[in-house]
Amino acid sequence: MHALQPAPQRGLVIANPKASSTSRRRLKRVVKKLEEALDVTVWKTHARGHAEELARRGAEEGFAVVLSLGGDGTVNEVVNGLLADGRSAAEAPIFVPIPGGSTNVFARALGLPWDRRKAVKEIVEALKTREPRTVSLGRVVDDKEDRLFTFCAGLGWDASVIKRVESYRGRGRNIGAHYARAVMAEVNEHGVEGDLMEVELSSGEVDSSTGMVVVQNCAPWTYLGTLPVNLNARASFNAGLDVLVLRKLGLSAAARTAASLLVGREGPDGKHAITHHDLSWIRLRASLPQAFQLDGDYLGERTELELTSVPGALRVAC
Repeated sequence: MHALQPAPQRGLVIANPKASSTSRRRLKRVVKKLEEALDVTVWKTHARGHAEELARRGAEEGFAVVLSLGGDGTVNEVVNGLLADGRSAAEAPIFVPIPGGSTNVFARALGLPWDRRKAVKEIVEALKTREPRTVSLGRVVDDKEDRLFTFCAGLGWDASVIKRVESYRGRGRNIGAHYARAVMAEVNEHGVEGDLMEVELSSGEVDSSTGMVVVQNCAPWTYLGTLPVNLNARASFNAGLDVLVLRKLGLSAAARTAASLLVGREGPDGKHAITHHDLSWIRLRASLPQAFQLDGDYLGERTELELTSVPGALRVAC
């Protein structure tokens, strides 16, 4: 008699049909490949915030593996849903991000290819042969929310640019062109110098910025196509938070910083661009409300934020 094969684990795919590289045909291909390792169920999102609700429900219903198919905004929602109500990494389903957006920073930082078909192939192999690993996350808390982030948070100029990029949605999918256009529009209308922001670090240091402050949970900060863009290349899922403080962002400093981002591997660091590594917490206070972004999504304006590192927060299978 042949030994009975164990039943495949239950897997839930939370798919965002509006993501830039997701379609019904592509979803079918993804599911067919995943069925080599999982008993797959698909739930589709219908609005912003819906992926978080579905992920919370998936965790409550006992799915062993939850996968997101969409961009980094979908990833953020799913992660927050899986870890809602104080659920630990061991208690939550294993998470896998399938690249389906325009940049897919978290998935690529985990080592998955940008190409979705190659990524799904690697995911299936990992589910079959490898144990999941745990990664750190970041958490941001203020008077409006308590939310996890997977790769970055920003206060100031970069968040203002992201706000503009989001306003261009529906005008084509060339994110690089949208970003360049948003940068130029922001410079022309508001310049690059902003209001004073105080940065207090767990190391005991205090710094300040009139440009922008970007906190990273991993590297790179983002991608322009296949090119990784590093603000702080030392950031890692195995360490605390890293932060870039742009003390002053005049036009000449902005040009130098942009050039160093594109040609340097370590990111900008110098008189006006200072990086700090492996911090347990960071407190930001602004003299006036500043644009705020989390994992590449604009979330309004803030004056005070506390960001903390959450070690070993999430199990991933990739």
